[in-house]
Amino acid sequence: MFYAIFSGSVRKAVILGAIGAVILVAGNPIRAAPPPTQVPNSSASEVTSGFVVLTQPVKVKVAYGETVLPAGMKLPIVSSDAASVRVKYMGEVQTIPIAAARFDGSAAERPGADPPATPPIVPTKPAAGSSTTPGTQLRVSLQPGYDSRMQGGDISMRELQLLLSSHCSEGVDLSGAGTKIYNGITYLMDSEQAATNLGLAHSVPSRVPVAAPGFPKNSLYYIGYDGAFEGRFNRLYLVIDIANKVVAIQLVDEHPKGRWKSAAALAAATWSTYNFINARMRASDTARVQAVSKRQGNIVVIDTQVFQRVRTRVGRTNVDRYEEQENAKLLIPTPFARIILHCAQVGLSKT
Repeated sequence: MFYAIFSGSVRKAVILGAIGAVILVAGNPIRAAPPPTQVPNSSASEVTSGFVVLTQPVKVKVAYGETVLPAGMKLPIVSSDAASVRVKYMGEVQTIPIAAARFDGSAAERPGADPPATPPIVPTKPAAGSSTTPGTQLRVSLQPGYDSRMQGGDISMRELQLLLSSHCSEGVDLSGAGTKIYNGITYLMDSEQAATNLGLAHSVPSRVPVAAPGFPKNSLYYIGYDGAFEGRFNRLYLVIDIANKVVAIQLVDEHPKGRWKSAAALAAATWSTYNFINARMRASDTARVQAVSKRQGNIVVIDTQVFQRVRTRVGRTNVDRYEEQENAKLLIPTPFARIILHCAQVGLSKT
């Protein structure tokens, strides 16, 4: 009985409460609650994925000293703000001024994905012959760390500086595509097209890495061809970058005949390197090396000769004459000569 009375009272209270709620709603209609206020996030504008492309050369500090990241280089983004962008280069985070880069939104990364490895500078191989037109905006293709210091080779790097510095300045110059080098070969021409232009397309070439002091590290190869060039050279080397584009040419006469010089004529021959692409240096004081450079248009030409002493007896007197053993002619477009000077400067730096 007590339970029934209590239950009835509860039901009555619930009903009366509901009626009051209806009356309250009728007098004051319910409005939709406003959305919660959003507090602006000061870092919302930061880009944390994708890539930037450098619009101008930027010098950065790396483990081995300093290097210059050239214009046109594409780098993965770590983060950015209004003044700078932090990018990944050779496993390290580098800060680049925002004014020196543009954002490339065509290759955004997936959230949480690891940034891709830094690609080589302009790694895409051009179509054969396309580099003959300067308007194609081709760029030399070098591996990251191309200007890192090499062990040894100081003598050759100093000699390169002496031979090149009077014709151009040190720097990272990515221009000059289409510059004429030699007999229809132009700077940054595809190596296959170059061989065709020289009539060497049917030859069997040899492709060898260039490990010469002062030249970009781990970034160059030479392709050697046998033949007859300019009436006295028996060997031609196309020096190419990692995208197989021609950056220099060297002609070599490996067996010069009948060319002699007196000791007096070679008194000032104090050079050591007589073949820069093959990194050949005189091995003893019985050899003499002559080297001279000149500017021909937009090409720097380095001529080197190595002579070996031959001592003969004339009566009671020893007479020294020097027989030529090798003659090399290296043709370097001035934009690439500037890069070589930059690499030599870094290589000789003690910091």
